[in-house]
Amino acid sequence: MSQPIRLALLLGSCRRGGNNTGIAAWAHKLIDARLNPAGEPKAFEIIVVDPTQAPQPYGPILDSSRIPAQINDATGYSTEPLQAWSRLIASCAGFIVVTPQYNGGYPGELKNAIDHLYAEWRGKPVITIAFGGHGGGKCALQLQGVFAQLKMRMPAEPVCVTLPRTYIEGADRVPVDGDFPEFLAQYADAVGEATDKLRASLVPSEST
Repeated sequence: MSQPIRLALLLGSCRRGGNNTGIAAWAHKLIDARLNPAGEPKAFEIIVVDPTQAPQPYGPILDSSRIPAQINDATGYSTEPLQAWSRLIASCAGFIVVTPQYNGGYPGELKNAIDHLYAEWRGKPVITIAFGGHGGGKCALQLQGVFAQLKMRMPAEPVCVTLPRTYIEGADRVPVDGDFPEFLAQYADAVGEATDKLRASLVPSEST
């Protein structure tokens, strides 16, 4: 039996107590069910990369000795955290980015994680799920520009989730245990459609 296709679900924020982990858990559940239907052999493995659980590579691991675009494999990086980050991203065929919008853009730690690498991202597909008080559209647009610069493929339009005010102000939080709030249901179809396009970009025969 062939090995499952490996995908990484990247959380954009290190902020503790926010909604990123809950919305990522919601997205992960939808995407995994879409890619791995019950009763069928597992076709996709989704690795969740949560910076609140694994501080690197979202921390200060800058390597100024070489430009990432000049490095072709993990051995070219001077630090072990960067080498490990390179190996992880290189092992993945595609990506799902789930991130909040902060101050009209995406979190600095996500930019930090992306910019440490180059070849590991190049040519691979990515879908984006952004969220915020106004839907995270500015964040998603900025990320599209970065992904285009990296020559990544974007098979689907970003899914932009508008958080109710109580979630912005901290009175409510999206949980991680599967008891997801009702307002997320309106975005499930968009996540499903984006997932289908991601799958088709990885398994071309499914789109013909």
